[in-house]
Amino acid sequence: MIYTSVQEIEPIRQGDIFFNLPFVRYNLRELYVYFNENEFNLTSWIDVKENTINGVANFEKVYGIVLSQDCDCLRNPYLSLIMIIPYNRNFTSVKRGMQEILIINNRSPSLMYLPPDNNFRIKEKMLIDFSQIFHIFREDLEYFKKLRLCRLNSEGLEHFCNKVSDYFRRYAYDEYYPFDPEEMDEYENYRKEKYERRVYQTKK
Repeated sequence: MIYTSVQEIEPIRQGDIFFNLPFVRYNLRELYVYFNENEFNLTSWIDVKENTINGVANFEKVYGIVLSQDCDCLRNPYLSLIMIIPYNRNFTSVKRGMQEILIINNRSPSLMYLPPDNNFRIKEKMLIDFSQIFHIFREDLEYFKKLRLCRLNSEGLEHFCNKVSDYFRRYAYDEYYPFDPEEMDEYENYRKEKYERRVYQTKK
């Protein structure tokens, strides 16, 4: 598989996988904020953004993988983690499931597949979701290192780093900008959609 064991006394490193970490979800339009010691009310961030506030939040227990680099794990006050989510897809054949995993790992910039492994208490197929990044105080994560399940092995970590770099360096671009009119015709037939043409792509 792609995991390796790690002792509790070992320092936190990039690629470490934790479980039961707190993740806070909130709606800026609907915040429960304390206005005095005994009362809290529903309000919007717009209404309290200029004030120092205490509020009520919902904590979700999640899996997370350490994104911060090893040197940052030793000194930065906050560590960055990426949420790991369940992969709730069932396929009629092993072949189809295998093909889907390859698509995720090779073509999906925001996801990376993690297989189950009972040796490390990872009981279901999961996905690293690069769109969901959260932060925890380094000292807090160090104190709760017993929540660490395992670490990506060298091959898994290399893949993880490549996926991270691909996710953050991508940018939107017009993939059909170099086409001449004939190529644009073929491209439209291939995609079965209509795209805006530039002047030089329009037949006269």
